[in-house]
Amino acid sequence: MTYNFKCYQNNFLFNNLNITSFGDCFGSVIACMSFALLIELSRGIDLYLRNYSVTGNHPRSHSSLNQLSEKTIRKRRFGLHIVRTLVRLVQTALSYILMLMVMNNFVGFLFSAVIALGIGYYLLNGVHPYTRSANHVHISNANSEITNPTDITNENEEILQEPVTTSPNTRTLPINT
Repeated sequence: MTYNFKCYQNNFLFNNLNITSFGDCFGSVIACMSFALLIELSRGIDLYLRNYSVTGNHPRSHSSLNQLSEKTIRKRRFGLHIVRTLVRLVQTALSYILMLMVMNNFVGFLFSAVIALGIGYYLLNGVHPYTRSANHVHISNANSEITNPTDITNENEEILQEPVTTSPNTRTLPINT
């Protein structure tokens, strides 16, 4: 089984769904890219829903307004779980359709799926506020005993340093990335 550059196929995914022209081929490649982008979009939605505040506590609002009953919180969690389940079902269905498209041995489908998944991850998940890099954690813990603040400012330099000992009882390790 090898990949080829012939896009013209009979019975593509379904009976009597034929790719007979360049327009059909181009449309199917665009459809493949759309499925891949929708998969990444559903992953981003799932990531957002996992970190969604069920209690409604937001840093800008007053604490007296955020007192929700346990029953209300349970209802919101159940509703949120239903939405996450539906997103997961859509994601699984799209993933299987994309897999079947790539298994048709046309190189265009493989490349379009890989490129669209990469673009979708970069645009929809990679810069999402819930997927911040470890640097955010290091900066927020800059005053802790385990992190050496000078290592945070010099993170981009790839200089290997020895562990820094500040006193006999505490030991601070540099962060090397």
